[in-house]
Amino acid sequence: MSLADVVIATALVVPLQTVLDAGFRKAMKNASEWLARVYALPQFQKVMGSIQMCGKALKPNCVADPVTAAPKKEAKAAAPKKEAAPAKPAKDNVESLPPSPFNVYDFKTFYVNHPDKKGAAVDEWYKMLDWEGWAFWRFEYEKFGKEGTVLYQTDNLLTGFLSRAEHTSKYSFARMAVIGEEPSLDIVGVWLCRGPTEIPDGLAKEHPQFEYMKSRKLDPRNNKADDTLIRECFGAVEGDKIEGRPAPTLRWHK
Repeated sequence: MSLADVVIATALVVPLQTVLDAGFRKAMKNASEWLARVYALPQFQKVMGSIQMCGKALKPNCVADPVTAAPKKEAKAAAPKKEAAPAKPAKDNVESLPPSPFNVYDFKTFYVNHPDKKGAAVDEWYKMLDWEGWAFWRFEYEKFGKEGTVLYQTDNLLTGFLSRAEHTSKYSFARMAVIGEEPSLDIVGVWLCRGPTEIPDGLAKEHPQFEYMKSRKLDPRNNKADDTLIRECFGAVEGDKIEGRPAPTLRWHK
């Protein structure tokens, strides 16, 4: 590491923590990877601390100029305006759904501790599930440029995506994997999400990287291939095959 590395990386700390979000950094892949390596060095963290790059850019807080914004004096006092009642925040698509009898929290505990995750656990899952209130989805990351050529970098992409999806765990359950071999790696996974027809807004509208995910709704009760995919994803251990390709990395979202 040179002095130039330290100077440039330090100068970019505040912009990366505030406005240079994940979408912006995706277009400057090489620079982002270099910065991540510099910020991970113990010598850098000892002085600057742990640097967390922002997922979404901060919105500007504009303050009016007190001179130009000063109200003009009026001869007569203006009649007080009636304050409008504060608008109620719109509910997202998950909050607008009718109640479901399926308790996803209890089910996660049951499933993760089941010894037969590919077989009996999935069979019981299908019996317990409220199919009118939940749905399975296949997600696949849409690679950009040279993404998916190096395993540790692909693992980092997966870890970052899941960390930004933690707020959806109360209405989702998933297993994601890196499949294939260098230099041809892909990120795929199966998600159980609240809602029979739409992906929750917490992912589709609030997750800064979800626009790079291709999604397909699964129908495991009527499609054997979809059933196989669910069993492979949720029951695999590292090294098992998913969709015919080895899975060197597996991650839970629960």
